[in-house]
Amino acid sequence: MRTYSYEKIDHRPGGNAASVVAYVKETFSAGSEELRKVRRLAGEVSDLIIAMASDQQEACAAVCPDCRQVCCINRHAYHEHEDIVYIAALGERLPSYNEMIPDTAPCQFLGSAGCTISRQLRPHRCNAYFCSPMLEYLWNGPASEYRRFIHGLELVTLKREEMLAEYYKKTHPF
Repeated sequence: MRTYSYEKIDHRPGGNAASVVAYVKETFSAGSEELRKVRRLAGEVSDLIIAMASDQQEACAAVCPDCRQVCCINRHAYHEHEDIVYIAALGERLPSYNEMIPDTAPCQFLGSAGCTISRQLRPHRCNAYFCSPMLEYLWNGPASEYRRFIHGLELVTLKREEMLAEYYKKTHPF
């Protein structure tokens, strides 16, 4: 495996996104046995996200249609380095981006019924961000459901961090 230094991903035409994605894919194909634990942890993250999906979808259905300030703007549509590692570990593919859409436009993946990307494959920020009306909606629901939801978010974050630490330990052993 070649060495790689982390860099911010630039998804604009002529940016470095294609080379970063190629590197991460190559890393997983070259170190298949060495990265088995990363793959297992990514699967666990995916399972946790899927387990929380119905609660998030219910909250989105209640809050998002009446929103006057859409937070799903295009600059948030792009996956970051950690997202790319996670998706590669799952053996999944990134969506095709249209880099010509302005950052301030509505997200290119926002359809009439919400996001067109499966919840477990969305950029992490999309699953982890909650606007004030969304937080208020969740807070005002049953306390046990709110605690379960917050606990799920904590588990996703911890498991994701464990997965990334294992990936960087295997690919950047300094």
